[in-house]
Amino acid sequence: MLIKIMRLLLLLSVFIYSDVSYARQAAVIEQTFIFNAEAEDEAPKDFLQTISWMDSKEKLNRVSLSGGDYWMVSAVKVNNYNTRWTVNVKNSIIESVDYWLIGEDSSTQYFHSGYYAPYEFLFDYARSVEMSIGVNYWLVTRVNSRYFSSQPKLQVEVYKEHQRQSDIYALFIILCIGGLIFIALYNGIIFVSIRDRAFLYYACYVLCYLIGWALTFHLPAHLFDFHDLEIHHLFFIGLPIFNILFYIHFLQLQDLSPKLYRLSLGLMWLCIIALPTSMYLVSYTAIIASVLIMLWIALAMFCGNVCLLKGFHPARYFLLAFSCLLLPAVLILPGNMGLTPDFFDNAELATLVGGAADALLLSFALAYKIRLLSEEKERHIEILEVARKNARTDKLTGLPNRFAFDESMLKGLPFGAHASKQLCLTLVSLEGLPLLTRKLGHNEVDKVICGVADSLRQVYEHIDAECELNNTYRIADNSFVIVCDAELSHKIQLQVSRIQSSYLIDHYSDVSIHLGVSFNMDVNDSGQWLRQSEHDLYKNQSVKRRERYVHSLGQL
Repeated sequence: MLIKIMRLLLLLSVFIYSDVSYARQAAVIEQTFIFNAEAEDEAPKDFLQTISWMDSKEKLNRVSLSGGDYWMVSAVKVNNYNTRWTVNVKNSIIESVDYWLIGEDSSTQYFHSGYYAPYEFLFDYARSVEMSIGVNYWLVTRVNSRYFSSQPKLQVEVYKEHQRQSDIYALFIILCIGGLIFIALYNGIIFVSIRDRAFLYYACYVLCYLIGWALTFHLPAHLFDFHDLEIHHLFFIGLPIFNILFYIHFLQLQDLSPKLYRLSLGLMWLCIIALPTSMYLVSYTAIIASVLIMLWIALAMFCGNVCLLKGFHPARYFLLAFSCLLLPAVLILPGNMGLTPDFFDNAELATLVGGAADALLLSFALAYKIRLLSEEKERHIEILEVARKNARTDKLTGLPNRFAFDESMLKGLPFGAHASKQLCLTLVSLEGLPLLTRKLGHNEVDKVICGVADSLRQVYEHIDAECELNNTYRIADNSFVIVCDAELSHKIQLQVSRIQSSYLIDHYSDVSIHLGVSFNMDVNDSGQWLRQSEHDLYKNQSVKRRERYVHSLGQL
């Protein structure tokens, strides 16, 4: 009896609510009473019967997140002259929703909604009703579902206001889903281009995220009349799988922290094992998914911090991205598991927006990593170019060495009848360096070699502009090669004569210089070109030796 009196007083307090409060609220909806519903239960027939009907039911504090059949009853009174209103059960996926709006004026309105019913508004279960100012109503709602993603709540709003809010929420949802589609396709295309598996895993992660939320907001049901509650959480349980694969590669976790790498793999396999629960344990799959997602986010944040502390700078964007996911997750997931009350409405939309921001920032993280890889690649190219230049340069004289000469000969120079331009290969050799080494030492020999190289380089500098193939090489300790146009070979011979007459004879009489010449039109390949110059060199050496021998005999 006491309970009846308290309920009547509570109801009266709604009906005689102060004018100031009415001015602030378009509709006054009182505390929602929750009861178990049996299969044979029927809704109350009239306004006055509702209280006694509630007395016959078992009162509950909340619905079970593992699903069931429940009555939700609340007293309602409107506070303006609008006659068109909406009633709605929000905050959860519900398979079946039945509304009875029972008026004090003996009016009764009934509407059916839910996951499988046609939708009057985008992305919710609202139905339009008619209510008049000054009339008291009972909103009796029956909800039935195999699971509830969170505690359902009753809502009464002016029709135009609810339609406007529904359109705004739909805009945010479509923008987020569209952004996720773009990010998934973009990273998939990048993977096809560069074959970096981090982009593949990330694209799969974003794809799971957008499909999961598209199912949550009933996009397939709206567009294609596709209803399958069993697969909703399949994609949410799949989120940690692909994200763990992604951050293992992105954070280089196996190298930076092997323990966290193994722990991440363990959580990934736990998620894989949990995938069938989406279809075979539908009533508990929301709770299972919430637990796994909380573990995944916590582990990912920890891994990102560890890698950042170890000097992996792209982890900054990774942590920022997961912070966008962490904030709504901390506020929403405990409520999804029934551990805390819901802190705010439209939790699903807040999570979707946070997830879209997470996906966008992770894209920035990948882009930053690509930039770092590009910069590292450029540094390696510069290092390789310096190493290649050093490998092609003679350290003593600064001239290109034998490796550079052989490389230039492999560039496909024309020979024989195929040559349209005649080129000359002059082989210059110093004779007597071992004797000079024994007399004066290596430093003096190096001085001779550098002096000859400088003299030959002067010839090269004069003719360099005339042909890009012109160059001077030091191919052995005592040998140089000059490649130039055939008409310039006489300049080289004159320079070699000057070196012999004005440098070697005056300072190093024990050293002599010889040359051999050959032309590309007289040979068939680069090897034969060099050998022919060697033959001409040996021939010239023999001639000079005979001249010296004859000269020495004449002096006797």
